[in-house]
Amino acid sequence: MSVYDNRPKPSAGRGYIIALSKWRSRLALLAGIVTVSFSLYAIAGGMVYYAGIGRPVGELFRWFTTNSNLLTALSAFFLIPFAVEGIRKKHYSQPKWVAMFHYCGMVCTTLTMVFSLGIMSWVDPEAAFGGYNLYLHILCPIMVIVSFFLVESGFRFTLKNALFAAIPALLYEAIYFCEVVVIGKANGGWEDMYHMTEYLPAAVSALIVTGLALGISLLIRRLYNGLTTLRLKKTEAGLWPEDADPVEINIEMFGLGRYMGKHADVKYIELPLDLIRMIADKYGLSAETLIKPYMRGVLDGIEEKHGK
Repeated sequence: MSVYDNRPKPSAGRGYIIALSKWRSRLALLAGIVTVSFSLYAIAGGMVYYAGIGRPVGELFRWFTTNSNLLTALSAFFLIPFAVEGIRKKHYSQPKWVAMFHYCGMVCTTLTMVFSLGIMSWVDPEAAFGGYNLYLHILCPIMVIVSFFLVESGFRFTLKNALFAAIPALLYEAIYFCEVVVIGKANGGWEDMYHMTEYLPAAVSALIVTGLALGISLLIRRLYNGLTTLRLKKTEAGLWPEDADPVEINIEMFGLGRYMGKHADVKYIELPLDLIRMIADKYGLSAETLIKPYMRGVLDGIEEKHGK
């Protein structure tokens, strides 16, 4: 038994550091499962429908809606293993490539919903909301929006990230106009499924879609970064009073490390630098000072786990 086992209890309304982000892991797991389920259900339903009416199933993937929801399902799927690890370790974290993947899916499905509500609903209401399109155009995008903004990554997206996140949408746009305008249906290309050349010149339609994709990506970045800043301030405010005892902070670091040592794979012990730096900055400490009790806790937890 370690001397840190006798650490004082937190005051009313305040929990230990190791519980600060516990809700994020559970929310990430729920969001990932629901988003994947909704998206795959709608895509599978569309495939069954196409097969039932005798159309080649492959034609379903000519639609931006199908591809954007498939991208979203994949991005949400990648959240699940990190959420499971977060529940086990009581500290949710994910690499930035997962957050960027989610960001790309978010841009695409939001563009789908905006286009469906703002344009397709007036031109072809059945194509906008009929059958499984209600899931693909409205329900799935809403689920992605909820999951993206509630399950924050802790990253702040840059302008470069925002431009990168719009690439899948812009790539599909280029393929679509090449198939519809350059090749044409008469020469084996696609029909104008989205009616983009019926009412406006192709160049004007392309400019509008490009502006929508970039505008949505930049707006998401602005809202997301603002929300992340507010959450960090709220988390910092919920730690301890400004005059918190440094001994209690060290005890908490030890407790966090001990929990990690007892529950994580010894070969993959995580060092939560984001949390440690946040605490260090709030209380005017150095990250190195807090890492020491954390590592002592890790070793203590490993020894207890293996019965030493």
